[in-house]
Amino acid sequence: MRFLVQHQGGIDEAFDVDYATNLSHSGLFISTHKALTPQSTLHVQFAPKKDAQLVSAFCLVTDVSAEGVNARFVSLDAESERLIAQALA
Repeated sequence: MRFLVQHQGGIDEAFDVDYATNLSHSGLFISTHKALTPQSTLHVQFAPKKDAQLVSAFCLVTDVSAEGVNARFVSLDAESERLIAQALA
């Protein structure tokens, strides 16, 4: 599964748009060339399936590689959890 994700490091930063893969209940992988550091926080927004509502969440960057970052969800509301579960079913 590959989908577009908007991500933002700081409240006054512009959103970057990249592709995400490896969605799970606990996080996702974002393919990005943006310089991010482990333990930094990201605000992400994405539609986990075509024509789905947007998931909005805060993530913690857990791993950084040349291909992108692994991001673990740290704040998901019940609706976002439901949308992710639906996409993974």
